[in-house]
Amino acid sequence: MLRSLQLVPRWLAVVVCVCALSACSGANAGFGGFQQVCNTGTQTQLVSPSPGQTGVSTTIGQITFVANGNNNQLYNTYTQWQITLVDNFQGVTSGGRLTLVPDPSGPHPYPSDFYYASSIPQLQPGRTYSVTLSLPGGSCTAIPLGSFST
Repeated sequence: MLRSLQLVPRWLAVVVCVCALSACSGANAGFGGFQQVCNTGTQTQLVSPSPGQTGVSTTIGQITFVANGNNNQLYNTYTQWQITLVDNFQGVTSGGRLTLVPDPSGPHPYPSDFYYASSIPQLQPGRTYSVTLSLPGGSCTAIPLGSFST
């Protein structure tokens, strides 16, 4: 009986170490706030609505942003990315799949502009929405694109 009691602390120590190590390895998966920022491989900027724009219609129907070039992770995998809107009351609105869209009259901040759009449902009036770009599943921290108000 005495021998089995001496093994319990060792066994417990092993369990504690394993738990601690698994918690550390989980840090990159979002535990403890050590999640990596999503990597598009390029620069991005909100286009429509414009960053900081106020009085945006609640029925705009889509969010558009521009990216620098097409030799990057975003262009190669754009159907896997999503737009998410978070309002000033912490309400979350998810956009549809990204599509490539033309925008000849849009801003041209980069040497090679590629525009992406995401459909969105009707928005709430009197809210400020922060727009982010992310990969579904929370595998990385979303990239802020800008904000606007309805």
